[in-house]
Amino acid sequence: MFNNVLLCTHGTDGAKKAEAFAFRKLEEDPELKVTVLTVLDEDWRQMTGDDWLNSSKTHTTFLDHVENQMNEEIAEEWQRIKTSYSSAEQATFLQKTGNIAETITKAATELGCDLIVIGPWSKGKKFSIHSTHMGLRTTLRNKNLHPLLPCPLLIVP
Repeated sequence: MFNNVLLCTHGTDGAKKAEAFAFRKLEEDPELKVTVLTVLDEDWRQMTGDDWLNSSKTHTTFLDHVENQMNEEIAEEWQRIKTSYSSAEQATFLQKTGNIAETITKAATELGCDLIVIGPWSKGKKFSIHSTHMGLRTTLRNKNLHPLLPCPLLIVP
């Protein structure tokens, strides 16, 4: 039925349900194309704190450190996926930074996907790269995503 799936994941329990679903389908149909997408919210570089205590060089160094940490966490998540699902070796892994809803729909359009798969919203857990690490706390809002969808969206329960 579907040939090209965009699997959006970020390491939460809900995202892991979406992963299990997508890779089970890939095992059933080896011709299925799966792209794993992890999106970093574009606002993460706007993080501030006691910036008045820091020089711009210190702030930039800190942001670069955070970016490296997030990239390492994403690499760990992708390795967890590849270790957990043998069919994940057939998948393409993609990392993007931007508005979450816009980035998901843009990637789906560019890749010619005919299905987007995400995990369910869970109370108390927001969109984060890895629920046990530093992560990001940005919520994906349906009202922002749904009007942009270029193809069906499956939220795995």
